[in-house]
Amino acid sequence: MNRPLALLSAVFVAVLPGVAACQSDTTEPGSSAPATTAATSPDTAQMDQVKAGSFVIGFRGAFPGLAVGRDDAAITAIFTETCADIRAGDPEDEVVTELTDRLAVGDTEPTGPETQAVYQMIAVMCRNQ
Repeated sequence: MNRPLALLSAVFVAVLPGVAACQSDTTEPGSSAPATTAATSPDTAQMDQVKAGSFVIGFRGAFPGLAVGRDDAAITAIFTETCADIRAGDPEDEVVTELTDRLAVGDTEPTGPETQAVYQMIAVMCRNQ
């Protein structure tokens, strides 16, 4: 396993339990309560901010070469834009192509495995609601 993927695995182990713990547990499992959106639920918007912050930390640790020259806001934008594409139901191959463009910085292009690892990280965090 190459280093970025090993670090990504470590990030998942460290970050996702915290993200899951931050989620509201007011709905019983199997409940038919209606889903809410960020526009209607401050809790969802706050959760998205927590996830974006977790993504920034994980991204910097797992992909230091791709993080060079980017501030937290730029890395957050990678997360929020890609998450919006995923939530909109865009096909995975289109989202990955857009993500590849978002990850490129200067002369540094992400490798296929790096892009796929970042995509998986974002997809898990976006769908985990």
